[in-house]
Amino acid sequence: MIDDDVIEAFRAKAEAAGRGCQTLINEALRAALAENDRPLTAKVMREIVREELAHAR
Repeated sequence: MIDDDVIEAFRAKAEAAGRGCQTLINEALRAALAENDRPLTAKVMREIVREELAHAR
């Protein structure tokens, strides 16, 4: 499950960019996986989401 506040932040970012919310989330996850080449654990997922939210603000 992705927290509601995270979804809302991605929705706002997607709306501002004229893109889909799921598309932005998938891009963020793929970029994080490609950059770090580390397993996607819950801890890593939280870090990724925090980084993306910081960029969205």
